[in-house]
Amino acid sequence: MAVNQIRSSKDRYASVTMSEEELQRRKRPDRPIWQMVEELLKDIPAENLERMPTDGSDQHDHYIYGTPKRSS
Repeated sequence: MAVNQIRSSKDRYASVTMSEEELQRRKRPDRPIWQMVEELLKDIPAENLERMPTDGSDQHDHYIYGTPKRSS
């Protein structure tokens, strides 16, 4: 199946299952991604955020698979 056919099918399905307003909102966010993240994080208590790892990208295997942490 050609890429254009896949996009066309996806858009047709989306237009049937979502309102036009929702479809347009999803295609083009009305604010930058960092503002969306800030909005999602605002309801998380500060003490929970403080416990989150700061080395997640360096130690992703440890946090995802439980492997021993690598020395940095």
